[in-house]
Formats: sequence, structure tokens, C-alpha cells
Amino acid sequence: MSSESTGGVAARILEAWTRLMERWRTQPGAERIAETAIAGAPVVWLVGKVQAGKSSIIQALTGCDEAEIGNGFKACTRTARVFDFPAEAPVIRFLDTRGLGEAGYDPEADLAVAEAGSHLLLVVMRAMDPQQDKVIEAISEVRKRRPSWPVVVAHTSIHDAYAPGKGHPLPYPFPNGEAVSIAMPELLVRSLAHQRRLFEALYGNGPIHFVPIDFTHAEDGYAPPQYGLDALVQAISEAAPVAVSATLREIRAGA
Repeated sequence: MSSESTGGVAARILEAWTRLMERWRTQPGAERIAETAIAGAPVVWLVGKVQAGKSSIIQALTGCDEAEIGNGFKACTRTARVFDFPAEAPVIRFLDTRGLGEAGYDPEADLAVAEAGSHLLLVVMRAMDPQQDKVIEAISEVRKRRPSWPVVVAHTSIHDAYAPGKGHPLPYPFPNGEAVSIAMPELLVRSLAHQRRLFEALYGNGPIHFVPIDFTHAEDGYAPPQYGLDALVQAISEAAPVAVSATLREIRAGA
């Protein structure tokens, strides 16, 4: 699957959401529509260590800039915060867990928020970071409660493994999350395989999707700067299509 520099699939989804929002703003009863949206918007639960790239993923999926995302998060539990997109009447909500480093992390309160929407865990791991014990521990606790919840694993910052002067291999060489290009650094291939193995004993029967990505700024010199975005959107769509489509139908009916 190719990764278009303009955002491809994600850009088209964002355009459709924007058109829908413009209709909401001109409809009578906008406050009621907003309340319905917040209550029914799908929740994408992001789980990962600090600096793993969670905010960059939200930025790429929504088109918001860093300041909008930084200022848009609201605390919703002791260990989590939520970002609504769009803020006025969200079609999607991103739940960011912050308590992974705490001893005895209890997902109960965060589960209550996630259970109100769709059931998707978006696990974010820096591709070259092998120490993911706290992340796996948290996911395991969630899957004990909700064994059928799907999981999408985003392996981020894959350029950390590149040799100086090397760029992304094109076309995107990760079908099903596995590296197939001989141009991929051996250290990266081994690290991705290690992170995949961490999920082999994960409790539950929900599907698991693996997507290596690399979201950077244009000035960083990696092209395209949102490498793997289309693959990530595709994985999310495959993991939770019913929840997403059902929410959009409900909001359309309310409008």
C-alpha cells in the first residue's frame, strides 16, 4: 500500500468530516447534536509510553496542528485525558492513558470512558524501543476485561534505525506490518519482530494489526513526512468499521 504525501485516505476522510460539520453548524438544535455526538463518538484508546508519538498520530489523523492538540486535551480520569475531534461535535475521540509508569496501574476508570464508545486499542511503540513491559501489562489488563477488543499496533519513528542520509523505502514495504524490503535495516527488522512477539501471548481473541509508521516534520528531510499514514487509517478502519459507521449514521440521523 502506498503512502501519499497529502495524507491520502486520511485527507479524504477529514474532508468528509469537515463537510458534515459545516452542515451541523447550520442546523437547528446544534447543542442537542453536539451532546449526541459526544455520547456516541467512537473512542480510540491510545496506549503507549511518553514520547512514543501518540500526539503525532492524532495530528496526522485529524489535520490539527500541534498547538490545537496540546490545548485540546481535557483530563477525564486520574490517569487519562481525552481529545475530541472536532471539539464542537466530535465524530471521534482519542483517549490518551498517562498512568502506564505508575505502580499497580488500574484501568477501571479509563475502561469506563472507553466502553462508552467503540472498542479499539491503538498501541503506540517506538520501533527501536524494546522495553515495553508497562505497555503490554496495561493492554493485558484491558483485554482480560474485554477479550474481543481489536488492537492496532503503531510502530513509530522507524527512521531511528536508518543509516545517515538514508530515507524511507518506497513503495511502503510493510504488508501486514512485516518488513519485506531488502532495503530495510536489519536492526529495524529484528526490533519489529521482537515487538510483534510481545503480543503472541496477549489474552483474548480480538484481531491485532501491526503498522510501522514514521511521522516527521518536513524540515526533518524524510519524504513523505507522514510515512505509512494510509496503512494506519486502513488498519483502524478494518479493526473497528462497525463502530465508526454506526456513529456516523447516528449523527447524520440527529442532523
